[in-house]
Amino acid sequence: MHIINISSSAPEPHMSRAVTQCTDEIAASILSAAERSAQAESRSTSEILKLAGCVLRRGNSTDSTGVSLSSIKTAFSSSPQLSSAGYFPRVHVRPSLSINTSLSSSPLASPPNSPLDDSIHLPGKFGSLSSAEVKHELTSSPIKRTELLSKLDGLDRVVASSSSILSISSILSSSSIDVSDELANKVARSSSALSTAMENAHAHANRIKNDNMAKKLQRARSISIGNSSRLSSSPSDSTLNMASLAIDQSVHAQSPRTPHSEKMPLWIQRKIAAETGKNNATGRSSHAQDSSEYVGQYEMHSSETIITHEFNRGNWTWTTEWSPDGKYLALATENHGLAIVEAGSSTPIWKVVHDERIGKVKNDTTHTIRTIGWGGTFIALGGTGDAVSIVEPCLSSTSGSNQYSFDTVDIITETGFVGALCWLKNSNILAIGTREDNCLIAEIRRGDDGAVTSQILHSIERKDWVTAVQFSHGGTKLAVGDRSGLLSVYLFVMIRPGEAPALSPIQDIQLEDNILDIQWSPDGKFLYTGGEDYSITILDTAKYSILHRIGRDRWVTFLAPSHEGSYLAAGGGSSQVSLLDVSMKWNEVTSLPVWGGMALSAKWHPTDVYLAICGQFNNVVVYESSCRRLPKGKCLRSKSSILAVEFSPDGKMIAVGNETGLVTFFDALPQTFVTLYETVIGTGGDMAIKWCPNGKCVAITSGSTFVLLDASYSGKAGTHPQSSARFLVRKVIQSGISFTSLAFSRNGKFLALSADQTRMLDLKNGCSCVRSLDQSNIIDQSNVVSSAWSDDGSVFAMVGGRSTLSIYDVNSSSPEKWERLFSISFKETITSLCWGPSVKKGLQYLAFGGENKTVAILEVRTHEQVTAHNQWETVLQIPCNSNINDLCWNNKGMLCIGDDDGSASLVDLSYLKSGKAVSEMNYNWQRQGIISTTKITRNFGRNAITSLCWLPSSTNQIAIGGSDGIFEIVDLSEHNQQLETTCTGTSE
Repeated sequence: MHIINISSSAPEPHMSRAVTQCTDEIAASILSAAERSAQAESRSTSEILKLAGCVLRRGNSTDSTGVSLSSIKTAFSSSPQLSSAGYFPRVHVRPSLSINTSLSSSPLASPPNSPLDDSIHLPGKFGSLSSAEVKHELTSSPIKRTELLSKLDGLDRVVASSSSILSISSILSSSSIDVSDELANKVARSSSALSTAMENAHAHANRIKNDNMAKKLQRARSISIGNSSRLSSSPSDSTLNMASLAIDQSVHAQSPRTPHSEKMPLWIQRKIAAETGKNNATGRSSHAQDSSEYVGQYEMHSSETIITHEFNRGNWTWTTEWSPDGKYLALATENHGLAIVEAGSSTPIWKVVHDERIGKVKNDTTHTIRTIGWGGTFIALGGTGDAVSIVEPCLSSTSGSNQYSFDTVDIITETGFVGALCWLKNSNILAIGTREDNCLIAEIRRGDDGAVTSQILHSIERKDWVTAVQFSHGGTKLAVGDRSGLLSVYLFVMIRPGEAPALSPIQDIQLEDNILDIQWSPDGKFLYTGGEDYSITILDTAKYSILHRIGRDRWVTFLAPSHEGSYLAAGGGSSQVSLLDVSMKWNEVTSLPVWGGMALSAKWHPTDVYLAICGQFNNVVVYESSCRRLPKGKCLRSKSSILAVEFSPDGKMIAVGNETGLVTFFDALPQTFVTLYETVIGTGGDMAIKWCPNGKCVAITSGSTFVLLDASYSGKAGTHPQSSARFLVRKVIQSGISFTSLAFSRNGKFLALSADQTRMLDLKNGCSCVRSLDQSNIIDQSNVVSSAWSDDGSVFAMVGGRSTLSIYDVNSSSPEKWERLFSISFKETITSLCWGPSVKKGLQYLAFGGENKTVAILEVRTHEQVTAHNQWETVLQIPCNSNINDLCWNNKGMLCIGDDDGSASLVDLSYLKSGKAVSEMNYNWQRQGIISTTKITRNFGRNAITSLCWLPSSTNQIAIGGSDGIFEIVDLSEHNQQLETTCTGTSE
C-alpha cells in the first residue's frame, strides 16, 4: 500500500484532512467537468480500451514527487465528509495496479486478456471493464461507450494533475497558517494544469470526432469509386472489427450536421464570389465554371440563394438568445416585451409562441430587457428595473397541440442596471454584470416544495460599471470587463452548492476604453473583446497577451464566435455585420447588411446553422448558414430573364419560359433536370404558362402568340410513329396585340385568355370563344394582367385596366349565366392575384398586390345569406419592401410573394383554412401572419422574382424564376437528410 508523503515531517492531523478533502473536491470537480465536455465524443471500442490502458499505466507509474495513483486513491477515500455529501461523482482506484502491456500497442488494439476489473473501478455498470455485460454494451450501445469514454478522460486528467495538487498541499501542510478558507484559493491559483485539462477536454473531443469523420469520409470515397484495395493504414487500423465500425457510423449518422472545419458555408462563398466578380466560390474563371454542364439551352449553376427568417417587432430589439438545444430563440424588444420563437418547426415559417410584456419587478417599474441568459433550466432577464427576472420555460402537449408557458418564478432585486448575464454551463450558477460596479455570482435553486429561490453567493467588486461577463466553455474561468477598459480573468471553481466559489485572479489586462463584449473561442485558445476603443482585441489565453488587434471605424458592441470556431461575427455603430474568418487571421470575408438602423447583437445557433441579428430596426433577421434547402442539380441558368415557371399537376414535369420566347419542358423527378422538349413561341411581351388541371394539355402565351400543346400525345396507332416527346401543337392563335393573362377553369373545360378583352375559350369545342367578359362601361380590359379561378371553381377573379379588380360568380356550367359580383378600384396598379385553398363553400380568400408594395387578403363571401354590401372585406395587409410581381398560395396555406428586389417572401396564412370568417377568429392568428416571414433571396437589388410555383405533390418545395436568368427549386422541408448530405459533401 502506497502512503502519501507530503513533507519530511508528519503533518498535523487537521491539516492533512483539509489538504486531502480539498484535493478530493477539486479532482472530483475536474472529473465531473471532463465528463460533460466529452459527451460529444465517439470512438470505437478498441480506442476506449487503449485509453483505459493509458490511464492505468499512468496511475501505476510514480513521478518525481513519489506520488502514484494508488496514493491518491488513499487520500481521496479519507474524506468522509465529501463521501457522505454525495454531491460529486467518486472515482475509486485499487492500489494493486497490473496492466497488460500489449494493450497500448496500437490505437485500435483488441481487448486484452488480462482482467481489468482488478485494476480500475469506475462508477455505474463500468465498475469492471472485463465483464461480459460491459463488453456487450461497448459493442451495441454508442451511448454507453461515450459514457465510459468520458469517465476515462476525466480519470486521465485527475491522474495527470495529481502532482501539482499534492505539491501545493505539502507546502501548506508544513506551515502554521490557518488554511480552512485560504487553501482552496491557493490550490486553485497554483494548479493551472487542472483548468487547462478541463478547458482542453471539449477541444480534445472535437479533434477526435473530426479525425474520425475525415477517416470515414476518405474510406467511403474509396469504396464509392470501386477501388477493391483498402486505403493504406497503420497495422493497428487493420484490427478494426466491423462491429465497431458499424457502431461508429451509426453514431455519426445520428449526430447533428454542422459545417466542416475550415470550410466556408456555401451561401457565404457565393456572396463573396458575387462581390468580387468571380463566377463561384472557388475563384475559377468564367471559362472553367462549375456551370459548364448544359441541360438543353440552360446550364447547371450553383445556387446563390440566401434564406432568412424575419420577425417584425415594431421596435428596437436589444438582444437575442438561443435555447441550449437550439429549438427556441428569445427576443428582447424595446417595448418591454419578451418573445419566444419556435425555431426549426415543422413548417417553413417559424412561429412566435410567446410574446408578452415582463411584469412589474420593483418600485412599480418594468424591464426594458437589455440582456438575456438562457441556461439549462431557467431564462434570466436583465436591464432596467433594478432586478433580474428568472423565467421558467415550460412546454406541454395536449390533444396533439403544444402549450407554452414562460412564467417569472423569481426576481433577484437590488442589482441596479444589468448589462450582462451568463450562466455557468450545466448549472444554475449565474454571473450578473451591473452598473453598481460589481459582478454578482448568484445561485438559483428549486426547493423541496417546488418553489424557486435565488441567493447571491459572491460579489466581485470593480472600480466601474461591469459591462461584460463570460464564463469559459469549460466553466473554469470567468472573464469580467468594465467601463474603465479593465479586463480581468479569474480561475473559477464551485466547491459546494450554496457556498461562495473559489476565485483566483489569473490576469488583468488594461484596454484603452470601455469594454462592451467578451467572448471565448470554442477551443479556449482565444479571448475576444470589443468596445469603445474602435477595435477587436484577440488575446492568447496561454499567456493572456494581446495576439492581434483589428481596427474598426465604429465601436464594437458585439462579438459572436461560431460554435465550430471558424468564424467571428462582429459589429456595432453601423448597418453591417462583419464576418471574420479565423483561419485567415481574422480577415473580413464578407458583411451582412441590415436595413433601417444599427445592428446591436448577433448570435450563432448552437449548431451554427443559423445566425440571428437584431438592432435599431423593426425586424429580427435570422440567416440560414447551410445549403440543405438547395438541392444540387436543381438550379439552372440561361442568358435571358426567366418569365414563367410552372409544374405539371402531378409534379413530374416543369415548364420554363424565358425572355427569348424559348419554352423548355424538364423532367423534374431525377436528381438533375432532364430536358424533354423545347420550342420557341414568340417574343415581344410577357409570357405565361399554365397546365390544364388534368395535365393533358398546357397553354402558353408569349407576346402576341398563343399556343395550346397536347402534353400526353403518343401518336395515332397504325398511322403515326410513336412520339417520345409526348407534345403536340393543338391550337395556335395570333393576335394584333400581346396576350397578358391566361387561366384554366378547375374542371379543365374553359380557358380565360386576356388581350384586348378577356375571352372564355371552350377547350372541348376547338377553343371557340363562348363568352367575352365585356365590361367596356366599367373598366378598360386592354391591360388585364392576372386572372384565376378559385380553388373550388365557383368564383373567377381578374385584375387590370385602371387597376380594377372584378369578381364573377361562375357556378353555372353555361358561361352566358356568369354574373359579376362586385368590382374594386385602386389607385396603384395591381400586377398579380391568386386564390387561397378553399375549405368552406361560400367563403374564399384572394391575395393581390402590385406597385403599392402591399399584399392585401380579401375575404370573399358568396353564400346565400350575404347581402350586396358585405360580399367582401379586406382582412389583412402584408407590407413589402418593393413592387410585387407574382403570388402563389399552396394547399397548406403558405403564401409566397415575389418582388422586384430578388426576394420571395413566405407568410403562413394557414389559419384561414379554419372555415370561419376572420371576424370570428382570434386576432393572434392574424398577427402571426404579419410578424413572421421566411425570405428566399437571390442577387438582392440586382434581380426581380418574376415567377413562382409550388410543387403540387409537396407543400414545401417551390420553383423560383428571376430576371437574373436563374430558376431553381428550393426545398423548405425542415428535416431533409438527403439535402444535408448532398450539401455537406459538396465543395462547389
